[in-house]
Amino acid sequence: MLETDILIIGGGPAGSTVAKYLSIAHVDNVLVQRNFDFRKPCGGGVRMDSFDEFEIDKALIKKRVNEITLVYKSKKIEIDVTKTPLAIVDRVEFDTALRNAAREKGTKLYEAAFVSLERFDTHVISKIKLNGEYVEIKSNYVIAADGVNSKIRKLVNGDEVSSLLTHYTDLTSKSYDSCQFHFGEEVAKRHYAWAFPHANGSNVGTVADDEDCLAKLKINLDVSEETKNFGYKIPKFENNVFYKERVFFVGDSASQVLPFTYEGIHYAMSSAKILSEIVIQKREPIEYEKEWNKKHQKRFSSLLKLQKVFLYNDFMIAVMMKLYESKYIQRQMVSFWLGDRDLDVNLAFFLRMFKRVIKIKQEVK
Repeated sequence: MLETDILIIGGGPAGSTVAKYLSIAHVDNVLVQRNFDFRKPCGGGVRMDSFDEFEIDKALIKKRVNEITLVYKSKKIEIDVTKTPLAIVDRVEFDTALRNAAREKGTKLYEAAFVSLERFDTHVISKIKLNGEYVEIKSNYVIAADGVNSKIRKLVNGDEVSSLLTHYTDLTSKSYDSCQFHFGEEVAKRHYAWAFPHANGSNVGTVADDEDCLAKLKINLDVSEETKNFGYKIPKFENNVFYKERVFFVGDSASQVLPFTYEGIHYAMSSAKILSEIVIQKREPIEYEKEWNKKHQKRFSSLLKLQKVFLYNDFMIAVMMKLYESKYIQRQMVSFWLGDRDLDVNLAFFLRMFKRVIKIKQEVK
């Protein structure tokens, strides 16, 4: 039987980040990742400030994106994000680098499959399958960073991560300079679709649970290339779980990601850093949820309200696009999406928006 203070299941950005900070603080930890070559299906967009905040090698950046394009039918609005740019990374290379950074600080890495766990008053016994053999690991705590399909969440909390099924494909024939977000019933329902530059080519997809939406998106993008479509779940920001009986949850497994933020890697790593500080300081587990709420709850709740209102139907999307014609609105929302600005999305906010909607309504028609 192996023994460690903290066992981390899942070696993506959340798991690797918490492992690194624990190791820096000399907290013994083991990280288990099922497949070191796993590529999570996403555009690979990361907030540029993440590289400084989490001390990540900027050599991992494949492309720098200085513009976001919002698209609804024939209307396009280009938004300058030069002050808060996005970096495009190769997810296999990026995740590997994060794990290696943790290992260099002292984390023990195992490429193995998590099997089960049994919780006791003072410790947890977990079972993994390593090189075809079952191995037990005794730890004081387990950190579940095993993603949207979290097996630990099913075992410990008795539920699954609330999620949306996305449809996506990779293109080699097209490469975009901006991160495009497409809206409307035909391509995204009440969510959004995307066309992102990728390390090689581009990645396009839709959050809508309808493969026909992806087909329509490809037509709109004038894609003639024969491609293979894939489906993958992304978490919804609901039914958050932070801690239960010696098991912490972080990142996707904790439902700490909201699709409408447009970029989830930064928030996964930020959540992991919060958790690492709680563990290092040996604070009560309930403090983890309190600290996360203090830093992120208001922003996520505001974004969720905005999503429900402005993506409610095509008319509201048209209103949103009209609002985004204002350079002032663009600057405010970019600092809200990608910066540190908070926004009070409350009754007063919606009254102001309602007045704008009334004013814009005739123009939209």
